[in-house]
Amino acid sequence: MKRRRIPKQTADQVAELFDREEAMLMRFASVLTAGDVAQAADLVQGTFMAAALDWDTVEDRDTGGQRAWLRRTCRNKWIDDLRRSGRLEHLLPHLARRYERPAPDPADTAIARVALEQCWKTIAAMPPVRREIALLHWHQGYSSSEIAVLLQIQPSGVRKHISCARRALQLSVAPYLDQQLIDTADGAKEAGI
Repeated sequence: MKRRRIPKQTADQVAELFDREEAMLMRFASVLTAGDVAQAADLVQGTFMAAALDWDTVEDRDTGGQRAWLRRTCRNKWIDDLRRSGRLEHLLPHLARRYERPAPDPADTAIARVALEQCWKTIAAMPPVRREIALLHWHQGYSSSEIAVLLQIQPSGVRKHISCARRALQLSVAPYLDQQLIDTADGAKEAGI
């Protein structure tokens, strides 16, 4: 591999970056390497060498952007080291077990099915215009303004129908859901979320 010569001005700028960011990057690398100081130091050195070789990309960034570039490059070098060493293959099953979703509780699944059936019954019992607006909005994904144009009614009327439909659905599934979820949904609605 041919070595590139780094201009003195670039070397000086990278040295300034090193003085400013080395301690932060060393802490970051130490976390990645689970406290292996020697491996963390190698990662930091490799990261600053990459910064010197790609200085045109790093130089134009602000301080936060340079810090983010250094962290991303350090993390990528760590992943490359894991892949080369074969440790990633041993690490993946552990990570998969740690972050996999738990199996759904059969009782929760049954309650959710009953609540969903109740939602469909509630929608079917709505006045025709409200039912159509509810289906267009939640099932088809249309916005209030698109529904207003489609049905030739005011957008405020569409929003009112959606609000009434939402409240009817909340009341119809209240016996099946945790009251805290309903209160949270009401609070989100009042906050405009």
